[in-house]
Amino acid sequence: MARINPLAIVALLLSLLSGCSGNDDKSLTMDRLRISVLPDQSQAELRERFTPLLDYLSQETGLPYEFVLVKDYEDLLERFHRNELDLVRFGGFAFVRARLADGARPLVMRDVDASFTSTFVVRGDSEAVSIGDFKDKVFSFGSRLSTSGHLMPRHFLLEQGIIPEEFFSEVLYSGAHDRTVEWVASGQADLGVANAIVVSRLYEQGAITPEQVRILWNTPHYADYVWAVNARVPQAVYERLLQVFLQLSPNKPEQEEILRATGGQLYLPATEADFVALEAVGRKLGLIEDTNNNE
Repeated sequence: MARINPLAIVALLLSLLSGCSGNDDKSLTMDRLRISVLPDQSQAELRERFTPLLDYLSQETGLPYEFVLVKDYEDLLERFHRNELDLVRFGGFAFVRARLADGARPLVMRDVDASFTSTFVVRGDSEAVSIGDFKDKVFSFGSRLSTSGHLMPRHFLLEQGIIPEEFFSEVLYSGAHDRTVEWVASGQADLGVANAIVVSRLYEQGAITPEQVRILWNTPHYADYVWAVNARVPQAVYERLLQVFLQLSPNKPEQEEILRATGGQLYLPATEADFVALEAVGRKLGLIEDTNNNE
């Protein structure tokens, strides 16, 4: 079977969007976009990574924006629930929660988000060769609502017969991927799990070295991050945002910098179907209640 080229799909969608929209910027009636991102790293890191992208979105849509940085995952979901946010970069599981509770509409995901992984890390001097070597040791997840820092790692641990609260002497929740790695490096945790891209970026930036922290295991793949909009966002704004995201190209130097900072090569349309498996895992683990609210 012939392999589908993501770039070709994006080109086709752009042509369809251009034909349908008729350049209807006049119908973009919002006075500004209130934008936030999942607080999975420090606020300084998030500002550095995402401000160029948000500037680009504002320039191309003609809509001013307010960058709202939240304190934690729960705060992000609560603000979305109160209609205080229009465009949000969710983790996969947080998006599932926002869709079930508040009708969040998926917009786009990076090419890497369809095939994401989590990384289990240990101190560089550890002689451990498997997770089984950490019986009765201290383990750290990220946030309780994190896909790559909790939901899927817990799922994969259970597949190995490991119930974290019974296997480890203590289970911590750091709240952020970079903090999990810091806790392992400092000895606050013996083993931790974090977003694989964040771990790679920490190595690239020199924030950690293999002598301080080494990778023990990378999980199988799953779908993760997604940009989504509030159900109250007008359809014309939704379509224009989709078009602008899809136009980002690694072949244009100024746009390649934006894509590199956000960790992908291009953006692809996202659908609810991309996160059906995550929802099933969340329900299986008892992390999604039938009432589907954020309280």
